[in-house]
Amino acid sequence: MRTLAVRAVVVASAYLATALAVFAVVVILRARVSPDTLRAVLGFYFISVLAAGLEPATVKASVLASGHAPGNLVGVLAVSALKGVAVAPVLMLVWWFADPRTPIPVLLLSPLPAVAGFWATDLRVVLDLRAKHGAAVWLKQGSLAGGFALLAVMVGTGVPLFWAALVSSAVRLAPPVLIGLAHGRGRLELGGFLRDPRWPDLAAVSAVAAIGGSIDRVLALRFLSASTYAGYLIVYEVFSRFWLIPYLVAPILFARLAAGDDSRALISRVWFATSMTGALFTCAVTGLALSTPALIARLLGVSFGPPVIAFAAAVAVGALTQLRIAQMQGAGAVRRALFVTALGTVVAGMAFFAGVRALGLPGLYWAWLVKSVIEFVAAMAGGRDGRRA
Repeated sequence: MRTLAVRAVVVASAYLATALAVFAVVVILRARVSPDTLRAVLGFYFISVLAAGLEPATVKASVLASGHAPGNLVGVLAVSALKGVAVAPVLMLVWWFADPRTPIPVLLLSPLPAVAGFWATDLRVVLDLRAKHGAAVWLKQGSLAGGFALLAVMVGTGVPLFWAALVSSAVRLAPPVLIGLAHGRGRLELGGFLRDPRWPDLAAVSAVAAIGGSIDRVLALRFLSASTYAGYLIVYEVFSRFWLIPYLVAPILFARLAAGDDSRALISRVWFATSMTGALFTCAVTGLALSTPALIARLLGVSFGPPVIAFAAAVAVGALTQLRIAQMQGAGAVRRALFVTALGTVVAGMAFFAGVRALGLPGLYWAWLVKSVIEFVAAMAGGRDGRRA
């Protein structure tokens, strides 16, 4: 329990650092750069977050096969880099759709945040399995926050976006390389990792979940003004810090279930704590929205009201769904998890598009609630471990 408490503090501090970085960057750059430049910077951050949220599944698949973390970190990094380069054209297309005004040279940098995100994700699993939870969290969240802050500082002082994005991405790539060289062993034997039949299903679940969880920002970046999008991004970053609970527990659940350990007591405690915390979180947002709407509007640049309360409830429900997905994956029900996330993505695409086109920013908030509730119901429709349809 003490280990879990320490991990919670580390995760919370890392999440808080990322949220503060986004808030500071938006506030400072609003006053220093043009709306188009602000939009481009936030677009690069969005694509970096999207890449970091994808699961290359190189390590997770190996764990399901062997029950322990792979020792060949050189091979892990090589395979993850190949996967990052392969997915980069898709990320570039998403980026271009969200912001067609992004310069082509900047779009062509897509492989860098893709590889940086994949390396951080795979190494995070390795470090978690080795009980180095603090290093695991800061490798991923610290990389995002630090890279974004460096990007903003460079752009804010007049450095062209291309060079700022190049340098910040190079800085993010350095820690995984150092970890791989210092702690890894093995050779470039990629075949075993690539032939493992488990990673495509695990990666597909992650990809579909990332798409479903990112459609809102893609459409917001495309259809809302730069200032409104910046305000929405702050709210999203602050509210999504609530997901540190599944972010904290999901790797532990996955590892224990994959190893065949009895996790029923842990699952019960986590579900109860998440449910209660989610209710308190929604009530707190409701209180702020009703008591100080003008102050929040001046601070964040967007108004608070019932749509934001709906978004808070959606975030709380989404945390429970993430726990359920982790249970499914740890129990080996990866295709059931893929079905649930695919359904959520389809609903998200329709709801977010209809919401933003009909109501603008408030429509995005309401669409989040629709997506989260439907996805949660689908996740809970299975059996005890989610295996039954």
